[in-house]
Amino acid sequence: MSELQHGMRVLVVDDDPLIRLTVEAALTSHGYRVTATGDPRTAPGGAEADVVLLDATIPGCSLSECLTSLGRREDGSARPILVMSGSLAPPAELAGTGIGYLAKPFPLTELLGAVDGLVASTSGTVT
Repeated sequence: MSELQHGMRVLVVDDDPLIRLTVEAALTSHGYRVTATGDPRTAPGGAEADVVLLDATIPGCSLSECLTSLGRREDGSARPILVMSGSLAPPAELAGTGIGYLAKPFPLTELLGAVDGLVASTSGTVT
């Protein structure tokens, strides 16, 4: 585990339990502290997350609503988000936002690289 990952908190929001478990296991084995949930409105530990991995399609919460509720920390600063979806093209809501996007299914190495990049952007470190 590098110093970059040590102690960094990742919130995984996906309504598919298998994806949540897989992503959580991969990130945990890579040194991240992970909280996973299917509902962004009741995300335990969501307020403390350093970065968020968000499924683009969550029942009962539009992508725009999820981005708004998860995109800011308690102090008002921006929280990096990576959106995941089964669609090859990023959702229109991401245009011009700088929010990262991964099309499912993705190799775990690609996911880990993307999360490492988000964490680096949070800490001011370049990977």
